[in-house]
Amino acid sequence: MKTDVSVEPIQLNRLEPLQKQVFDVLDVSESTRKEYSVRIKHFVQYTKIHGINHNIYLEYKRFLDGIDTFSIATKNKYLIAAKVFLDGLYRLQLIPIKITDNIKGFSQSKLHKKEGLNDEAITKIQNYCSTLKPTLTNLRLKSILSLLIFQGLRQIEVIRLNVTDIDLKHKTAFITGKGRDDKERIYLHPTTVKVLKSYLSLYRFREGALFRSESNNSYGSRLTTKSIREIIKQVFKTLEIDGSTHGFRHFFITKLIKSYKGELLTVSKYSRHRSIQMLEVYNDETIREQDLPRFYDVFNDITL
Repeated sequence: MKTDVSVEPIQLNRLEPLQKQVFDVLDVSESTRKEYSVRIKHFVQYTKIHGINHNIYLEYKRFLDGIDTFSIATKNKYLIAAKVFLDGLYRLQLIPIKITDNIKGFSQSKLHKKEGLNDEAITKIQNYCSTLKPTLTNLRLKSILSLLIFQGLRQIEVIRLNVTDIDLKHKTAFITGKGRDDKERIYLHPTTVKVLKSYLSLYRFREGALFRSESNNSYGSRLTTKSIREIIKQVFKTLEIDGSTHGFRHFFITKLIKSYKGELLTVSKYSRHRSIQMLEVYNDETIREQDLPRFYDVFNDITL
């Protein structure tokens, strides 16, 4: 079976003009057509960076899959827009094969069904932490929560931290990011510095893992991402919060985007996204949410 099929007949600078040609003939509502037109910009921008070939749809899906701050539903909306566009190019005989066949959308796993944490959930966690006695176990929990809430760290970034990665004097930390071997410096929020200082004053290790297990079976070993999820799960159960550990990063980035009013370049410095495209998708979701009051007002004169 021949797989190395070129899609070069389409010049990348022609993709944007072709959007209108593809979407205008669709038998869909005007709102759906407009949504496709907005979302396809993300795909076109992706092709400008990565080119276009017979695997572009699958590669784009993998790219969307790496956007760990977006819901499965949002990823599918962008993927569908790309599919409709590519299928349209095939119908126009601008690409030689239908490259979207046999590639399914994202499935809604149990882990991703829970949305990001909201302000109410964070307030519950804040109040809960204020009641905890300053034991090593409790300070470990507060340190982990601080890194999730104020720094937006991924679970893997939390467990990879070593004691020597923390520089309280300069209020910085060096983290090993997702898919990276080199360390990256981040600036610590004052609350994170305060909590870590208390934690390290009781922590007997001066090197190695910053967070170690206290269970009988693995006492003293580095915490795993599964351990982090279990620790957070217990907190959520106590506080009756419906969410996942990933929800902290969702909260962190949403908070930044709203505060910086869509200044994605600035937000990316704190969220540590390699590509600002990831934040563009997320910003679209935030704008939609902020626009809801106006959307609701449209139907204010109708009652049932």
